[in-house]
Amino acid sequence: MKYKLDSKSKKIVKAIMARDEERQQRQQSGVATDFDNTVKAAIAYATKHITLEGVTPSARTHIIAKLYKSLADGTPWEHLGDTYCCRRLFYQYRTEYCYLVASHMGIIRE
Repeated sequence: MKYKLDSKSKKIVKAIMARDEERQQRQQSGVATDFDNTVKAAIAYATKHITLEGVTPSARTHIIAKLYKSLADGTPWEHLGDTYCCRRLFYQYRTEYCYLVASHMGIIRE
């Protein structure tokens, strides 16, 4: 399946992911908003439902961690180190991850 986001939706998802550490801190301190909970659920949904064909569970965990780091910090593939996949495939996975977060939050319609 092709996962396509327009530029505005992509910017929104990247901004959401960039602020995720702040949301996690609010949740730990007990002052989380409804939006914080929605983002947490969307990230959990994307993590669970991303299709990484033919990878072991440990490799899946590693790739998802690299995807998250790339989106949260704005780090390109070239600076992430060992990602367990090629550049083109990494960015395909990242696009799918963003798409799943956006669709779960209602930013886009499937």
